[in-house]
Amino acid sequence: MAKHLPAQCDALCRDEYYKVLDGDFKMSSPSTYKSAVVSLGTKKNKKSMYFKLRELRYLSHIFFMVKNQLIKYTEAMSDLMNYVLSSISSNTYVEPPSDANKNILFYQLFEELKAIM
Repeated sequence: MAKHLPAQCDALCRDEYYKVLDGDFKMSSPSTYKSAVVSLGTKKNKKSMYFKLRELRYLSHIFFMVKNQLIKYTEAMSDLMNYVLSSISSNTYVEPPSDANKNILFYQLFEELKAIM
């Protein structure tokens, strides 16, 4: 979706029709009302949302932040699971390894684990 948003916004600004089909993903401009329809799924399970031009521009601008955040979450997943497994049975705070991901608030994670256990 992120790679098609700029082209969709440009087409809407020029009042041109724009359509993308990428597997189950579909994006098109159904009318000249400066809006687009984004759909995901097959006919049976298809979900669609309508976006105005200003909303598409906003999404286009924040997608790089969302992409970077998802990369950080993916990179941290193994450190997170290792920490949870090693600290779940402990009553005192367990220091994370020195090479653990710096984006995880381990002390807060430990407190959350203790609250649910």
